[in-house]
Amino acid sequence: MPSGPGKQTRPTARRKPRGGPGGPLSRARIVAAALALVDRDGLRGLSMRRLGAELGVDPMAVYHHLPNKEALLDALVEAVMAEIDLGADHPEETPEQRLLVAARAYRDVLLAHANALPIVLARGPSTPAAIRPVELLVGVLRTAGLSPEQALAGMNTIAAAVRGAAGVMAAGGAGRTPMTIKARMGGVDPEAFPFLHEALQGAGDGFERGFEFGIRALARGLLAEAARPPVPPAT
Repeated sequence: MPSGPGKQTRPTARRKPRGGPGGPLSRARIVAAALALVDRDGLRGLSMRRLGAELGVDPMAVYHHLPNKEALLDALVEAVMAEIDLGADHPEETPEQRLLVAARAYRDVLLAHANALPIVLARGPSTPAAIRPVELLVGVLRTAGLSPEQALAGMNTIAAAVRGAAGVMAAGGAGRTPMTIKARMGGVDPEAFPFLHEALQGAGDGFERGFEFGIRALARGLLAEAARPPVPPAT
């Protein structure tokens, strides 16, 4: 209806999207902000209040997308695991090489989010996006001839080795350079510890070579199980 004389039409007010200056709130945006917060300030810096401030929203708005902090922690594990580069796997490579590549990809992501490592260790993957790397590793072992039970055990063994190595490297500080056993035990008494002393003389200071040696040794041992006759169940 046209306005009469002396009346002015007011422009229709537009609703501002809820979600703060970064745009509408979403699960993906919340999880990305939470992971950035943990990366920057550590796990102690993660709270719903601080997360709300990071997003520019009322902290209660987060609960519309993640029902509680437990769900948020699972989402953080998912976000870390989803960064693992599954495209680095090439099925035409040997199983040993595929396992090494997968182990490196897992380790590198854990180091990129070293502050989130305790969450990954404590909770483990539980969502579809988080368990895709697990499926890949189990699949490599299955196609190499291991039984389903052996493949699962092998995956857990390799994953534990990777998490341990990542923990040691993360403890080295911002440079992620661990204090090697040679640096810690360089002055070991050769008479009291002859074998250790001998080993330390030829040990390098790099960590990558030791990581590769350990993963390859695990891989070879696991893959050798495919050729062994199955062990009958204990009676």
